[in-house]
Amino acid sequence: MARANGRVPWPRGGDGAAGFGAWCAELERPLYSYLLRMTGSPEDAEDVAQDAFLRVFRVWRSGRLRRDESEARSLVFKTAHNLAVDLLRKRNRPQPDPPEPAAAASAMDGEATRIAIAQALAQLPADQRGALLLREYGGLSYAEIAKAMDATLDAVKVRIHRARRRLAELLDREGRYIAPPQETSKS
Repeated sequence: MARANGRVPWPRGGDGAAGFGAWCAELERPLYSYLLRMTGSPEDAEDVAQDAFLRVFRVWRSGRLRRDESEARSLVFKTAHNLAVDLLRKRNRPQPDPPEPAAAASAMDGEATRIAIAQALAQLPADQRGALLLREYGGLSYAEIAKAMDATLDAVKVRIHRARRRLAELLDREGRYIAPPQETSKS
């Protein structure tokens, strides 16, 4: 079922629910990572991911979704992004709380850095935070992010650039500046 590159292909109508489940399993980790940082809560991230997969499954099962893998991947992240934004609005929490530290933290300094990054991410505007998290934790290309956020490609590039710049400023203030990763052309 896996392609030569190891990725599970987007299931077609005849692949059945098992094919869709395998495709979702491949996206589960990056989607959860994105949602955890977006919502700040492991429980909310799990709930939103489950709801997003369920909604996309219903559309796929109805036969209305005959897209290529890139568009389907964007649709899952778009659905999850919209559900996360709605959840934050309903809770009247414009900025998420930082996620709880990992249970098995390696070193105290590493944990403090993770907390500082989570707090800095929480201070970014939602559109910048969402675009940056879709890129860094969701692994989406700029084009996929544009589809997921209903934005132009240029708008996505600007949001990510501004988010990285602001994140660096916030972390530099804390004395925890981390150079942003060098961008590879994955548009």
